[in-house]
Amino acid sequence: MRKPSGRHRGTNKTLSFASVILLGINGIIGSGIFLLPGTLYQEAGLGSVSAIVLAGLSTTLIALSYAMLASKIDDDGGAWVYSNRAFGAFGAFVGFQTGWFGWFLGVITIAAELAAFLTALGGLIPVVKQRGVYISVALVIIAALIAINLIGPNILTFIDNISSALKIIILIAVIAAGGYFISTHGLHVSQPQAVSSDFRTAFSTAFYMFTGFSFLPVAANKMKNPEKTLPRALMVVMLIVIAIYGMAQMTTIVILSTNLTAETLPVAAAFATVVGSIGKTVAILGMLISILGVAVAVSFDTPIEMASLATEKTLLPAVFGRTNKSGAPFVAIWLTIGIAAMLVVSGSYLFLVNLIVFSAFLQYITTILAWFKLRHDPTLPAGIHLPMAPLLMGFALLLIGYLMTSATWLTWLIAVIVALIGSVIYATDTRRRGE
Repeated sequence: MRKPSGRHRGTNKTLSFASVILLGINGIIGSGIFLLPGTLYQEAGLGSVSAIVLAGLSTTLIALSYAMLASKIDDDGGAWVYSNRAFGAFGAFVGFQTGWFGWFLGVITIAAELAAFLTALGGLIPVVKQRGVYISVALVIIAALIAINLIGPNILTFIDNISSALKIIILIAVIAAGGYFISTHGLHVSQPQAVSSDFRTAFSTAFYMFTGFSFLPVAANKMKNPEKTLPRALMVVMLIVIAIYGMAQMTTIVILSTNLTAETLPVAAAFATVVGSIGKTVAILGMLISILGVAVAVSFDTPIEMASLATEKTLLPAVFGRTNKSGAPFVAIWLTIGIAAMLVVSGSYLFLVNLIVFSAFLQYITTILAWFKLRHDPTLPAGIHLPMAPLLMGFALLLIGYLMTSATWLTWLIAVIVALIGSVIYATDTRRRGE
């Protein structure tokens, strides 16, 4: 899950280390761990646990590039700020495209979380699986999101807190259920009969579970002693999340065995196997609140991010920053949630996940390249020093390039179209040209 950059609710200059850890865990854990275990098991069998662990470790490496840049550049915005600063006269365009894809990443995330919500709801109310009902419910939720954003997000913090607590509670409960199941039935694991043995695809898909890490580096200026706090917090957060994800994946494999590949809600199904049908209902209800909380939060932050690019940063035409009487950026809201609505009704959850991962990879590439360009810049603070950083960042670039080769032609085509649309907007922005 991705927490968009830009505005960080409830943060200030006195975030303690413990607060940073909790924020990081909450920012990373999303719908992926609830819906993807079966897909990963189908793609890599028992190797799906290794795929999750390796994706987490690789993301940690990439996150360190964000941390090193955040310690040198004290400005909200993350990847696009670094690109804009690093690439000279061409930097404005690279920064624009990075920010443009950052906004698009938020749009896809809204769509993916809504698709996850509808999938979970279908497990509780089967009629939602029917195409017409699915679309109708999706449009009702979309309308509600638009209303919340236009009127005001007064309920946002409450929803965010409840959803954050529930997703942790559910995962801990499922892992505990797995421990009980092993103690009574023994430890027996097996490969699915129809496993595709596509570890690279599983490895790439697993990255979706960790994309929310960028929330922490962007919030670096809200931390006490960020030069020391940020790298330690990143390491602790990533290790905790990797452990939770790895145990949750192994738990679903142990409890459901080869039946895991047929489950659309594997975590709920695993819990129900141990606790009973009431357990599945409780797990799904918790998932619904958790996933909806993420969707609401991202639907609020992403339009604000777009409006900020148009007003404070002047990277987008001024029209994208227009606000209504309530101060809500209505153009950005309608555009963001409207495109998310089209993606929800036209794309599957797994396709949206893969599109998110690909878009995130593009931001990772520009950020790592920006670090190479700025690491010895005499006009910037020394920042965090990481032993063997050039070698590690070079390896991260090669790894990302390798994983991007697993993307489908449709994913590449959508990325090209988004880039071309961004290029047209950039070229025709009269304000940027001073006209």
